[in-house]
Amino acid sequence: MLFRSANLGTASTWLKLDKRLDGGFGVFAEAYASREDFRSDGNSNARFREAYLDARFGQLDVRLGKQIIAWGRADRLNPTDNLTPRDAKLLAADIDEDRFGAVAAKASWNFTASTSLTTVWLPSFQPNRIAMRNGMREQVPDDQRNWAIKLDQSGKAIDWSVSYYEGRDLSGDLGADFVLRHYRNRVIGADAATTVGPWRFALESAYTRTEDPDGSIPFLKNPFVYTVFGVERDFGDNTNAIVQLFNRTVLNYQQPSGAAQLHAILTSQLDRTQNGVSVRIAKKWMNETLETELSGLRLFERNGYSIRPRMVYLWSDQIKLLAGYEYFNGSSDTIYGLYHSNSTLFTEVRFYF
Repeated sequence: MLFRSANLGTASTWLKLDKRLDGGFGVFAEAYASREDFRSDGNSNARFREAYLDARFGQLDVRLGKQIIAWGRADRLNPTDNLTPRDAKLLAADIDEDRFGAVAAKASWNFTASTSLTTVWLPSFQPNRIAMRNGMREQVPDDQRNWAIKLDQSGKAIDWSVSYYEGRDLSGDLGADFVLRHYRNRVIGADAATTVGPWRFALESAYTRTEDPDGSIPFLKNPFVYTVFGVERDFGDNTNAIVQLFNRTVLNYQQPSGAAQLHAILTSQLDRTQNGVSVRIAKKWMNETLETELSGLRLFERNGYSIRPRMVYLWSDQIKLLAGYEYFNGSSDTIYGLYHSNSTLFTEVRFYF
């Protein structure tokens, strides 16, 4: 898990197409091509993040193709977000640029302007992409049985949803043979959010049933419950802050030992319960041309934390400047301690055409 490279320069090109057609049809595509450490023989990478066709037939919305499907109402910590993957290997300054789509068919029936029922079928499985250390391998199954359903209400005094997902685990489990395998999970989730004056409250929780319901297999996740409660405050003057408490509770817990401890650290199952807090403070300055943000996360039971200051400056309509620092630290029995050598200082210049 520990990788370290210094002074990387990355060049990338991002292209986007968003076109509305006659008859309620639309086409959207976004792709990028990049080269890491372009001064030497760095890695080249190209990908369609999304490429789909959508259409509306009365109360029915349909979307077919490669798409990002992000569920959940908490801020960046989303227990119900299990459908489409992220790429931890992508050097990206924006928090959600590491998302990429999976081929899916999505249909939403809109009962009213605020209530809908959405079904999703993913005919091929796409896992999260992570950096693989020497000796690690990954088995990606060809599984067409990945599907989900969600009942959602938005635009009312209380927004909420309930959802169910049955399919492969995006993150996977690292075995004693250093093979990353993606087993099937069943996830029942719910979220709710409401706004009272300058305050916003959000609650999101999910129960995940894994293929080890009794907790007897050391290198496979136990069933667990993951809950996030957040409070956001708008202070005016383009300033807001979010504080979130999170809890992971492992069911049928057994103390991991030996080589299984690394698996438990990577899957947040080293302890029966894991509690922590995340904080994000953001402010816009200079007629909203300068945006600053400070975010961080801290575990309560063990010494593990991350800090991420970030700044975005809109130099002009064509040029944007970004800079920040992503810092991980803690003891070796936390994922933040393992990622310490991956702490990154980044700067970026974007040109828009």
